[in-house]
Amino acid sequence: MVVAHLLDIYLPLSQTFIYQYIKNLDIFRPIVIAGKTDNLDLFPINHNIYCLGDVWKRWTWKWMEGRINERILNKSPYETVINRIFAKENPKLLHAHSGIQGVENLYLQDKHKLPLITTFYGMDMSKMPKQKEWQKAYKELFAKGDLFLVEGPHMRDKVIELGCPQERVKIQHIAVNLDDYDFKMRKFPEDGIIKILMCCRFTEKKGVGYALHTLNLIKDQHEKIELRIIGDGELRQNIEILIKGLGLKEKVTLLGYQPHSRFISELKNAHIFLAPSVTAIDGDSEGGAPTVLLEAQASGVPVISTYHADIPEVVLDGRSGFLVPERNVDALAEKLKYLISNHEIWGELGKAGRQHIKENHNILLEARKLEDHYKSLLNCEFLYHRLPACKNYELNGL
Repeated sequence: MVVAHLLDIYLPLSQTFIYQYIKNLDIFRPIVIAGKTDNLDLFPINHNIYCLGDVWKRWTWKWMEGRINERILNKSPYETVINRIFAKENPKLLHAHSGIQGVENLYLQDKHKLPLITTFYGMDMSKMPKQKEWQKAYKELFAKGDLFLVEGPHMRDKVIELGCPQERVKIQHIAVNLDDYDFKMRKFPEDGIIKILMCCRFTEKKGVGYALHTLNLIKDQHEKIELRIIGDGELRQNIEILIKGLGLKEKVTLLGYQPHSRFISELKNAHIFLAPSVTAIDGDSEGGAPTVLLEAQASGVPVISTYHADIPEVVLDGRSGFLVPERNVDALAEKLKYLISNHEIWGELGKAGRQHIKENHNILLEARKLEDHYKSLLNCEFLYHRLPACKNYELNGL
């Protein structure tokens, strides 16, 4: 049984959770249909990845065919290409990754009479629904879509508030493979330098500015601290200006975008992980919770984060880390000072975090739950077995 995974891009560095699901399916064979591809060397799968952008080169016959479809026949410009993909692969189910992809691919559901699952992730259920055109589009999606998956109870409630039928919304946790993360009991470093790690895009909802102001509050009491930040984005210049203005150039290292392997390496050396997420002015939010919080806890790193979206479901306040209200720099500083001064509890926090991820965010368990959702829509039962791998297919040969 083939499931077509529909994405805008396969795959941004920040979407490792999608990769984990696709590569850990057992009784269904995934194919990927994406508008663009990126980082293929970092996210390889033994199945077909179709990049629509690869065949959309100007002045080729396929480009002309697409333009005719779009302008004269009022069809999707990619319709002919997708028809060829479907004829070859014969998918039985569509899985749209984001509410935006769900809306854009309703025509595929209608034309091919296939069940459509849509997974919401963040901006698609927080920022986008504030626009009238998306309110109208979601109304149609909720009427026609078969199943809607969300990361946790907060996101579930928000999607239902948008008009999605309650009985068609199910929680599907983001998950990681614990084998990818070596657990280490954190201890006070011999050199006394405490490394605090962040990993995020430089957008308002990630709260990088609040992290910097927090560091500024405690830098005189705890001189041997270093904040290392993996990531980049539209607020990079603002963040650099703030670092300079607060006099933190000697204490903050901006590492830029890095492959996942570098993040794992940084986690091994980190003592505290910081994620002060907030709801942005335009309504954008995490929706669920950042995957990096799972990865930090799987590695045994104590976490400081916020009461935001589904983060309280992912981080156990007082057991695997600490949570504070959004935008509260004083509370962030208090918890950070407490962790630094009470380093003897790092190990217990780390053990609790690892156990929590093992029981509730383990990809080996969550991938089976996802396949149960697939089976429920197809009204069929399978014996669990690994399907033979299939080589990547050259789209130009379609």
